[in-house]
Formats: sequence, C-alpha cells, structure tokens
Amino acid sequence: MPLTIYADILVVVNLYIDFFLLWCVEKFLHLRGKGFRLALGALTGAVLALSVLLPGLPSPVHLLIGIITSLAVTAAAFAPLRPREFLRAAVCFWGFTLLLAGFFLFLLRFFAPKNVAVLGSVVYFDLSPLLLFAFTVGAYGVFSLWQKLFSGRTAGLRCQWVTVENRGAIARLYLKADTGNALREPFSGLPVVVCTAESLGDTAPEEAAEFAKSGKIGDSPNLQGLRLIPFESVGGAGVLPAFRPQKVTVEKTGQLLPCYIALFPRKLPAGEQTDGFFNPDQFPELRNNE
Repeated sequence: MPLTIYADILVVVNLYIDFFLLWCVEKFLHLRGKGFRLALGALTGAVLALSVLLPGLPSPVHLLIGIITSLAVTAAAFAPLRPREFLRAAVCFWGFTLLLAGFFLFLLRFFAPKNVAVLGSVVYFDLSPLLLFAFTVGAYGVFSLWQKLFSGRTAGLRCQWVTVENRGAIARLYLKADTGNALREPFSGLPVVVCTAESLGDTAPEEAAEFAKSGKIGDSPNLQGLRLIPFESVGGAGVLPAFRPQKVTVEKTGQLLPCYIALFPRKLPAGEQTDGFFNPDQFPELRNNE
C-alpha cells in the first residue's frame, strides 16, 4: 500500500531535519550562526520541500530545485558571508542532505519501514503529533547530555573580559570562546587571540596596525615584536599580524594569560557583539580557576 504524503507533516519533519543539518554545517565549518537564524534557514528548507509534491517534474528540474533550496537555506541561516565561504556552506549543507537521504534509502532497501519515504533528497516520516513531540523531547535530552559531557569543562569560559596593556596603553576587550581558533605563534608555541584592529587602539604596534590595514609592512626599522601568523579558514588562507603585549589580564580572576594577539583587519560579521576570539582549550590556567 503506497504511503500517503501529508503536506503539514512534510513541512514539520523537514523543519526538524534541516535545523539539525544546519547545526552540523555550523559545527563542521566553524561558522557563527544564531539559533533563530538556523530556525529561519530550517523553515526555508521545510517550505521549499513542498516542491516534491509537484507532479510530473523531470529529474533535471528536481536537481535545480535542490540547488536553489541549498542556496536559499544557507543564505537564510548564515548570510552575509564572503562568496567562497557561502559556496562552501551551501555545498556542505547539500552534502549532508544527500548523506542523510542515502542513509534512509539504505533503511528502505534492507528494512522496508512502512512509515518512511525518500522523495529526491527530501525525507518524509508518517508520524503522529504525539510521537513527533516525544522525539523532540528525546533529541533535546540527547543534545543537552552531549553538551554536558563534552562541553562542560569550558561551559563557563564562553566569554571573558580581559585588559591588554602594551606601550603604556590599555585596552579592555570582550572575548568570545571559539574552539575553532587553533592558531599558535610558530616559534614560541603560545596561543594566539584574534581581535579586531580597532578594539586594540594604541596597544597595537604601528607596524602591526599598518599591516592589518594595507597588507604591507611599512618603512619602520622597529619590527622586532611583529609576527606574521599563517591561518586557514573556510574563507581562504593568509597571514595575520600579531604582537605579544606586556600583559593580558582576565578581569574576573586576575589571571595573566601568556599569548600573542593577532589583528583581524575587517569588522566582524553583523551580530557579533565581541572584540575578538580565544580558544579556551589553549588556556588550561583558565579552567583551573573556574
């Protein structure tokens, strides 16, 4: 007996699935999405999933709809992004979608569940509202347990106020934890905190500020404290100018942090209320004081 597809259930199921897939993309590519933006992207994908109900569409049209859906969902969840970063996120989302669809096709091939269907790259479950609610509660419980088991040690280190002292100047910075930042100064091995150039003010040496602004080192002979830190990200690769300040102090504990500070030349994405990013896993002294 063929499975009857209900449009409302199709939208709700794909809303859940797309939110999970966007969360995977965010973690895999170290993007900085917000919960409501992921929900907006998931809603976009769920609505566009209704296109599978259109009769008589040839396979190339379904492929085109899949590409458009991936681009639209990525834009709703993560825009604005640089073109290359946006393309990677869209391809990653589409790739995760195809992997999930392939997994359910495997289930259909070998176990033949009667309440599951795969329409192109769209997955459909014939679930009652009560069962869907139960799965939601269960998924939330699993996610919460995962967070406690694997993120508990740094849960209290998501944000830190620090003061940077250098060259007789002081800057007060609000730093956000980012475990995707694995940068270290090549010679000393010290961790690198990435900050916006404007937030550092006069604490940053002129040479580092000039390099961050123009990408070139000026004519000043005093380059002893300047370091160029190579980096790779979803947006490309390059180098960031960095310096070691005289003192970096955590305001909450008074703990001194040995580190270099790299200047990020551009403004942070819209909605990022922070001056920079640090990796709490690189500072065991912070965990010891929590």
